[in-house]
Amino acid sequence: KLFGGEYQKPTQKLEDAVKEQFQLQGMTDKAIFNELESGIALTFRGSLFFDPGSSEIRPEAKNMIMNVIPSIKNQQKKFFVVVEGHTDDNPIQNDKFASNWELSSLRASAVLRLFEENGFPKHNLRAIGFADTLPIVPNRDSSGKIIAENQNQNRRVVIKLIHASQ
Repeated sequence: KLFGGEYQKPTQKLEDAVKEQFQLQGMTDKAIFNELESGIALTFRGSLFFDPGSSEIRPEAKNMIMNVIPSIKNQQKKFFVVVEGHTDDNPIQNDKFASNWELSSLRASAVLRLFEENGFPKHNLRAIGFADTLPIVPNRDSSGKIIAENQNQNRRVVIKLIHASQ
């Protein structure tokens, strides 16, 4: 760019391809795209992917990811796929999940498995469960009362496509 050339981010082709796929499917309102220093992040509300207290991917979310995977797969050797699971601060404890740590980790793993099942090499895949440690908005007001809309925003899945040179 300094010498009059045109600079293109290493992630630009991938970002354009994924956005185009979301537009073609009429799903631009389903994901929030954020540019990262070394890639892109797609944030999906957890309610889109999972029923409350479940780590089983909802069929419509699975279809959405399956339609986007080919765009990512074309450039898979250049990118790591990192899937983050996040929960709200409502504690969960049952026979399947001892806490929100297990729930968020299993949700991230369930989404990541779709990439593995579609030929992405294991060494380029990462699943991370953050439980309720990284809320994007407060789960409760100053008196401790639940803010349902905020909890809904905090229950999310983030798919990060990180350039492999990082």
